[in-house]
Amino acid sequence: MNKFIYFLALIFISFFPLIAYASDIKIGLVTSNKQIRVGSDVKADLIDLSKKNNQATQKTISIVNKRETLYVVNKNGRISVFNKTKNLNLGIFTGPILLKPNIKNGLVFCQDRWYRGDLLIFTNADVNNLTIVNVVDLENYLLSVLPSEMPYKWNHESLKAQAVAARSYTLGYLGRRKEKGYDLESTVEDQVYTGVLAEKWSTTRAVKDTKGVILLNSEDTPLIALYHSSGGGYTDSIENLWDETPSPHIQPRPDYDDKSPHFKWTRTFKISDLSNALSSLNLGEIKNIIPLSVSVSRRVTMLEIVGSKGKTQIRGEQLRRILKLPSSKFNLEISKGIVNFAGRGYGHGLGLSQWGSKSLADNGFNFRQILAHYYTGAKLVKVED
Repeated sequence: MNKFIYFLALIFISFFPLIAYASDIKIGLVTSNKQIRVGSDVKADLIDLSKKNNQATQKTISIVNKRETLYVVNKNGRISVFNKTKNLNLGIFTGPILLKPNIKNGLVFCQDRWYRGDLLIFTNADVNNLTIVNVVDLENYLLSVLPSEMPYKWNHESLKAQAVAARSYTLGYLGRRKEKGYDLESTVEDQVYTGVLAEKWSTTRAVKDTKGVILLNSEDTPLIALYHSSGGGYTDSIENLWDETPSPHIQPRPDYDDKSPHFKWTRTFKISDLSNALSSLNLGEIKNIIPLSVSVSRRVTMLEIVGSKGKTQIRGEQLRRILKLPSSKFNLEISKGIVNFAGRGYGHGLGLSQWGSKSLADNGFNFRQILAHYYTGAKLVKVED
């Protein structure tokens, strides 16, 4: 436990109330040019929210009974609604339209997944695709995000740290996808969100035990609390890896993720497969990959790729994403038509390391100390809904 002794010097982060925040967020579930199934487990209202003279009409289109299935599809930029259970065409609408359960804790479904909250349906001025958005309370959203992002059997303090990070990430990135008509994606592009079937008792408890607790940055706004699976011994700073403004709160920190299954990893590519994977760079057959710089945590920050048609420089993070490498913390060797990568860690390496968080929690540290370690100097506060 000697490696943890320095934690004794940490200052406990204090709690204080903050101004109220809007509790409902919009999560993009699906955008498609195909028919989409929607409905509710209780009686629900289907409401037309289209505007006339800049005022929403708020007109009820239909009462939807328990478990009735509606099919919605884009028809030349408008929303066509068909009640399959009653074999009834409900009409074509400019939209958006809202499916709202009559009971507070009622559930809605989209395709084969059930969600808390309401469903918002719109075309977003697209003549082909229809978008379905889950309008859901922030705390209810986290009930599904937490077990989707961290194993539910892990230490309760690590689950609480993850809950605070996910809540802060949500509020920090609120409106990130506004051009699409919602706040966040339901995939790894933001946070994985798969609905109520993902919920577990242990993670629900962690969300409730930290209700309203978030991290604030130096400007007293919600911190975009980035997190990843495994830091490979050390996390990194945001400006080293991304084209982002430096953050005093996302800095290189010692990690304790040596029990991660991805602490050490290897990947092997044939030159022909590597050239195909990098074909978008228009370099022809790849001849060499030369790391040009590394960060303090030994992640490759810039590298040069040489091909039969030329050469170019890209970020190590870009290569990681293209080749789907576990991390940008790697060494590589090219020999006899084979490229061998040997690296450490999993994910971008910024902010909280989940495996490191687990190790700290297993060794007796609480969620406040874990967050203080990975988000240098951030304030921990409790906001009012």
